[in-house]
Amino acid sequence: MQYQLLALDIDGTLRPDAQPCVPRENVAAVKAVQKAGVKVAVATGRCRGGISKALLNGLRPDYWICAAGAEVQDAAGNMLHDARMDAQQMYALVDFFEDHGCFLGFNFDDGPYGYVNYYIQREAELAMNVNSYVHDGEDQDRHLESMPFSAFGRLPQALAEQFRQKYGHLGLRFLFYGSSEGCDILTAEQDKARGLEAVCAAMGIDPAQAVAMGDGSNDCGILQRAGLGVCVGGGDPRAQQAADRVGPAAADFAVAQVCRQVWPEAFPEEA
Repeated sequence: MQYQLLALDIDGTLRPDAQPCVPRENVAAVKAVQKAGVKVAVATGRCRGGISKALLNGLRPDYWICAAGAEVQDAAGNMLHDARMDAQQMYALVDFFEDHGCFLGFNFDDGPYGYVNYYIQREAELAMNVNSYVHDGEDQDRHLESMPFSAFGRLPQALAEQFRQKYGHLGLRFLFYGSSEGCDILTAEQDKARGLEAVCAAMGIDPAQAVAMGDGSNDCGILQRAGLGVCVGGGDPRAQQAADRVGPAAADFAVAQVCRQVWPEAFPEEA
């Protein structure tokens, strides 16, 4: 078997944006390739604590590449890679977002917390008719237990450049979701590709034996690092450029289609 690992972004890839959870078509296809011996990892900007069983709709990944590669675990919860923000990075973000009245959240071990202007995120979730998964962290004390893996926020993209001008020495990167104000905020070392490497090391395989699928700017590294990188149709232009190929749209069950194309032996009834 040429490819032994399948790494999947969740939002906009495994779960089409218009659906509340992973559709059954993708669930069935992923379970079929797992049964055929392929290991499956979710590779997401979400932290592990921000991924509910209901969201995955019955999927049970073998590995977790979370917080854009800063939090990597096996199915038993053993940490394979742990890279967190430091206090200076975190406090600079809090000060900047408070000064500009924008929403800021952090990904911790037990889930995401909205530290600044939580109500903005809550209103956005209500408008999208999705269940809230971000905890109200306005008391700003969760980091006293442990530092966050990564941050996420909502701000005009021009403000990100202002942050870089003031705090560029901290090495933080703003990866926006297309032209929207939503973004992941990552350290210079964070990348889903590093998470892929940690999983492959645990499996004893080369990243060339992995297939990765994604749609966003935070997927570029993993799409390039995997042996086969597939950007779903309509994905971020940067992700399309980084991928080996552009596949079907997420709404057309791109994950299920790619599973059938790459591992036809997992679907003998369709031969």
